[in-house]
Amino acid sequence: MQISEDITMLSALQKDNRLEAYQYFFMKYYKPLCFKACQMLGDQERAKEVVQELFIEVWKKKSYRQIAHSPGGFFYHLLLERCRRIQQAPASPCPPCQTGPALVPQALSSQLAVMLDS
Repeated sequence: MQISEDITMLSALQKDNRLEAYQYFFMKYYKPLCFKACQMLGDQERAKEVVQELFIEVWKKKSYRQIAHSPGGFFYHLLLERCRRIQQAPASPCPPCQTGPALVPQALSSQLAVMLDS
């Protein structure tokens, strides 16, 4: 039964910080979370990045210690919040060019024009 396996792995993760237990949750929830993120963001590659970043952040901050009941619900909740922030973030404007002033086109000199015609 998957629910008892989730509880066993969650207990191992919260007690001993066992990487194997965290990998279990990553393997179990990565694809469904990517699917949900892709639905929300409309971009498969961005969805994968968001889910990977989510798992890395939860591991580094040890946020998994906050899971009370459902690991799946915990990860889905974090993902929904993250995707909503991304959707609400204003698009960043194009950064100004650092190449200097634009070249203004000018008429070709008569000598250059003659050479090009040859």
